[in-house]
Amino acid sequence: MFPLRRSNKTSAEVWPDVLALVEDDDRRAAVQQVAPQQRRESFLQALRRIEPQQAIETLAAGRRWHSADRLVDRPTVAVSGMLNSGKTSLVSTFLSPAGQRRTLRGTGNLEGTHRFVLWMPESWRDDVTLWSLLMSRISDCLGQAPESLADDPETASRQYNNRDGDASRLSIPLLATDPALDEAGLGLLDCPDIVSDAEFGLGTPEDRRRLLGRAARLCSAFVIVSSAESSRDTTLAELLRIASDLMPGVPRLLAVNKIRPQQTPDSVAETFEPLVKRFNIASLYAAYDFDVPASKPFIPRQDIANDAVETDASRPHDSSNELLPVFFSVAKNPDENPPAAINNDRFLSAVPQQLDRAQLLSQLHQALRLNLETALWQDGVEKITRDAEQSFEKTKRCHRILIDAAMEFFGHRDASGRVVDLRLHQSERILRQLSESFAATAPWYARWGVRLNTTLRRFVGGAGDFIRNLTPTAITRQAADDIKGRFQSGEYGGLISPDAMVRELTRYGGGLLMEHFLSETDTQVPLNDSATDSPLLAPVQSAVIRFEENDFTTLDPRRLDAAVRQMWSEVPLPKRIAAGLTPLAALLATFGAVLMVPIDLGTNLFLAASIPELLAAAGLTTLSAMWAANKSSRDVGQQAARQQLADFLAVLCDELGLARPESATSIVVGKSKVALPPPRIEPCHRDGPTIAVYRVRTEFTEELDRLMPRS
Repeated sequence: MFPLRRSNKTSAEVWPDVLALVEDDDRRAAVQQVAPQQRRESFLQALRRIEPQQAIETLAAGRRWHSADRLVDRPTVAVSGMLNSGKTSLVSTFLSPAGQRRTLRGTGNLEGTHRFVLWMPESWRDDVTLWSLLMSRISDCLGQAPESLADDPETASRQYNNRDGDASRLSIPLLATDPALDEAGLGLLDCPDIVSDAEFGLGTPEDRRRLLGRAARLCSAFVIVSSAESSRDTTLAELLRIASDLMPGVPRLLAVNKIRPQQTPDSVAETFEPLVKRFNIASLYAAYDFDVPASKPFIPRQDIANDAVETDASRPHDSSNELLPVFFSVAKNPDENPPAAINNDRFLSAVPQQLDRAQLLSQLHQALRLNLETALWQDGVEKITRDAEQSFEKTKRCHRILIDAAMEFFGHRDASGRVVDLRLHQSERILRQLSESFAATAPWYARWGVRLNTTLRRFVGGAGDFIRNLTPTAITRQAADDIKGRFQSGEYGGLISPDAMVRELTRYGGGLLMEHFLSETDTQVPLNDSATDSPLLAPVQSAVIRFEENDFTTLDPRRLDAAVRQMWSEVPLPKRIAAGLTPLAALLATFGAVLMVPIDLGTNLFLAASIPELLAAAGLTTLSAMWAANKSSRDVGQQAARQQLADFLAVLCDELGLARPESATSIVVGKSKVALPPPRIEPCHRDGPTIAVYRVRTEFTEELDRLMPRS
């Protein structure tokens, strides 16, 4: 019925190998963490990280499968059913008078079963080893160690009914033994119905369904008790589905209780036939309502002699002399059903003697193996794989947030908002190159008023000396101050500070970045415009400082000199600009202004500006337009700008606990998609929150498929 690709090895041989595999965090590890650090995780370690309860369930499923063959002569049958259907009455037919007094039956709320009660043969206690194994299995299935059912009937009734109103006790099974079950040789699990009012503190229907599903894995067979009018009740279908899905292959019996005389056994069979076929019910049993006098002819005698005189005394009673339901299997042929006499082997009470223990063990093994297979593959490998895929996807989304935020500073946009150029981080290294190249190639008319040597290549000293050399006169210093104000106001370039960067990150979805920075006590991600309290501020500040200190990008000197020389050659006869500055003096004042910005405002910020923006800020709009229109000159700055942007994104990733992009990052500049080069700044992993990236290792899945192949 359920074909499996299984080896000839037994569970006792296979499970230890599977357990060793799922615990291996080295050669056969299930997961490889590829970033921020390289390390491996075992299957169980990964599952505990993703869903701790599922790791516990997987180990429990393995233990149940491993121990099943040791419990071959100790099957347990679950008795579940609809509200007030007579579940406990059915269980009572198997118990001794003393055991019957400890059960609780009736239709009132104070007579309902609101705990799982496990009845076992008294003789099972004699084998200490197997009894301990049974207790472990019960705990594995329901998640709680069992509690003893009291010998006192009144106390036992309170336990059965959970009159203390503690919903948490629903998951703690009650355990009782009875000598009458020794002959039957099986245990009975009396289950509460799955309909309950949570207001009474007896567990919600959802809790009861979940616990019934857990209890199902304890049982070798199911008896589902229903009333005659419940053939189309969705709750009955839910009970049958739980039994079918969680323990496929184990026998399922449907017992229809309280049938009225107007319903013949064959009409009951016809009514419930769709459910019988849909859920592969092994046998359909029926019991007539003994409180209705007209039912008397349909209640068969459990006598050996079929010609015995029918009396109430010949029918089963409980310890208080109350009648108990008599369930018999329903035959399709009307002539074989009551009021005609039936054989004793058609009574439900005869089921224990009819069970083929070897077949029962085989079916139980198959069901438990499927449970373990589901736990390993569907609830394990698939979840781990999905988590790994999500880690890559989340990291990619974070990369996109960083790119979008960084482009607000590194992207030079036109009036429509389209990025037309990339801006350069105007480091002292870049400014020295620009100053030297513009000075070395400047024509005579552009050099008026500049008291410099032919080149600036002999400039030495720190940034202060450099600024003084670029602004040697009061006029150029005044011009530099004016130009500096244009950069600070945002008229030209992008001033990158930690606060400004955090605001852009937040605007583009920084809540995703913040998630791993929040502690377990934080309830929500702050997404206001203020960056002061943002958990991103400190790492972004570190990233800005680190980038400014480690950006050693330079322009190609040969291509730069060629581009500048060509630009000078194409400029028409110049006009002296405002304040009497020549083009070269204005440019050098602009470069000095750029250097003054971080000195004035603090070292934890920097300016990004394209070369056309520098020319425009100097008032040289003609030169700016010429540079922007010439592809060769524009490419000089763009190549370095792409490298700087790649380095800045890489540093942001390091400081924010993100893996750097594995492949080239693409951005749109103008109408073209441009790939950024690999970053040159070396990775520096910080201690602190990270967004890890995982990959499932094929070595693990191949080995698992060999040991526990999927059906």
